[in-house]
Amino acid sequence: MANDFEVGIDVDVPPSRAWQLAGDPVAIADWFGPVARVEMDGDRRIATMGNGAVLVERIVDRDDAAMTYSYEVLEGIPGLTSHRATIRVLEAPGGSRVLWRQVATSDVEGYDIEARLAGVMSAGLADLKAVLEG
Repeated sequence: MANDFEVGIDVDVPPSRAWQLAGDPVAIADWFGPVARVEMDGDRRIATMGNGAVLVERIVDRDDAAMTYSYEVLEGIPGLTSHRATIRVLEAPGGSRVLWRQVATSDVEGYDIEARLAGVMSAGLADLKAVLEG
C-alpha cells in the first residue's frame, strides 16, 4: 500500500517560469485535466472536477522563495482521514523539475492513493510540461 509517493517531470524552462504556473493554486485548472474550475475563498481552494465532483482543499504552506506549496483535502475524496499534497519546483539541468507529492491516510482497508492518483498526476505533469514548453 503506497500512501506516500511523489511523481515528477523535467521541463525546459527556468524554475521561475515553471513556478509561475505550477505554483499558482488557481492555475491548476490550466494544466491538470480533471479540474474544470477553481475558486479561492481565503486559504480554501474549491476545485470542481470535470465529472462534477467538488474538492475542498486548504492551502497550508506556501513559500515563493523556495518554490513550494502544500494543500490538504478537506472534503470530496471518500475514505480519506488525512491528505496533504505538495507541489515544488527545483532547478534541474536544462531547466526545472516539478515534483508533486501525496501523503494520505484512510480508514478503508487496502486504500492505496498511489494506485488511484499516480497515473492521472503524471499525465497532469506531462500537460504542465506541454503548456510550459509550448
